[in-house]
This record gives sequence, structure tokens and C-alpha cells, in this order.
Amino acid sequence: MKNNLTEARFQFLAGVINESEYLNQISEEVTSATPEAVAQAIEPELKDFVGDLEDAFQDATENANEGVATAAGLVLAIPAILGLIAKVGSFASNTIKKMFGDKPNDAAAAQEYFEKIGALADDLHHLYIQPIEFVVKKFIKDPTKAKSISNAIFHIIVATMLIASGTQALAALKSKKITLATLESALTAVKGGEVKAYLTKLF
Repeated sequence: MKNNLTEARFQFLAGVINESEYLNQISEEVTSATPEAVAQAIEPELKDFVGDLEDAFQDATENANEGVATAAGLVLAIPAILGLIAKVGSFASNTIKKMFGDKPNDAAAAQEYFEKIGALADDLHHLYIQPIEFVVKKFIKDPTKAKSISNAIFHIIVATMLIASGTQALAALKSKKITLATLESALTAVKGGEVKAYLTKLF
């Protein structure tokens, strides 16, 4: 399955196939899909996200007074960041549904499903929290604030992914890297349409 995923990923990145065709190709053997395989399938969209995130911050810097990357100036990047999060969250949830299937109704099967989602979140954290932090630190010079913003962005992506895929039972998630308190705040912000205010407070 890994070779099929790799080939499909290259075709998707090259524009040979569209998102729907890509998801159809990677949905083979759904019941045996691993969190690692799902993370690999989501990888192209997350790579695009990291690059676009830097562009959003750069645009905000250029549009700010005298091109100075102040916290107030970088708030201008938030609307673009929200659009990027919505895009990658939707893609991730579609990939989860294709490869993991819908959340089971049976309690034992549902617990296994939640464990897979938690492991997937850990895999994505391992792959992308550092690239996100690398971008944010280019523009936010306070290391504590940069880390806080990076974690918030990542947790909002996960929250968006969970909501779109119908998985919101936080207590059931078995994750080593996800901070449940931050994820709960992110979920509340996403469901309440208050993500912009949530991020603005961190800047």
C-alpha cells in the first residue's frame, strides 16, 4: 500500500490527478489503513499549508506600516491563515473518511477508531509542528509567543479535522503529543466561529 500511496501522492502533487481521484486511489484497503498511511496521504496538503502560511505572514509584513513585522501588523495574516486551516482540515477529514471509514457505532470499535485518530494526530504533530514553528519564528521573535501561536495553529487544524470527520470525544483520544486543554479550546473556538478572536489574543 505504501508504494501506491507514494505514486498517488506524486501524481497529486504534479497535478496529474485531482483531489477526488487522489482520495479514491488511496482509499484501497480502508479497514487496514494505518495512522502512518493516513498521515502520509495528508502530507501534500500540509506541505502546501506550511508554504502558504509563510506567504500569509510575509504579505502581512509587507502590508504593515513600513514593512515592520509587529504583532499588530501580523494580525493582518489571520484571515488568510483561517482559510488555509479550513482547506487543510477539510482535506484531512475527507482523507480520514476514505481511509478509516466512518466512526463505528459499536463501543469497542469506536474506541479503536479514536485510538487511530489519536495516533494520526501524533504522527501529524511529529511531521509538522516543527515546520510550522520554523515559519512562525521568522516573524514572531518572542520564542514563547511563537511556540504558543504555532501550537494553537496546529491544534486548530486538528480540531477542524475532528469536527469535519465527526470525532469530538476528546476523552477517548489516546494522544501523546496533543494537549487536550488546548484542543478543547480550539474546538470551542471552531464550533463557536471565534477562531479569529482566539488567535488574535495570542498575537
